[in-house]
Amino acid sequence: MPVEDVLEFFKKARDDPATLARYNHRNLSELLFHAKNEGFDFTAANLADVAGRLEANVILQKDHDPFDETSRLWREMWGSVHLEYLVDHVVRRHSDEELKSLVEEIGAAGQ
Repeated sequence: MPVEDVLEFFKKARDDPATLARYNHRNLSELLFHAKNEGFDFTAANLADVAGRLEANVILQKDHDPFDETSRLWREMWGSVHLEYLVDHVVRRHSDEELKSLVEEIGAAGQ
């Protein structure tokens, strides 16, 4: 399932600094192309869906902030490369079990 591949890609970038460094400054088209060559099969829409849900979970469930520009997470993205921001400020805030659960919810909603 593509959303599971997004999760595995994020976890690899989280756990392997070389992977994060290799992808960090690539644009979206380059990221998708090279990720596919490494066995990850997801689209830009899959990536956006998973990232958005993870961000929403951090804002609403972990930080208990409003889902707007006043959230603490919103300020974390300023000045950051997007992938680095996602890995360091969003993915790392979730346990592997939380990541799996959120991705399962996305998969169930898409069926």
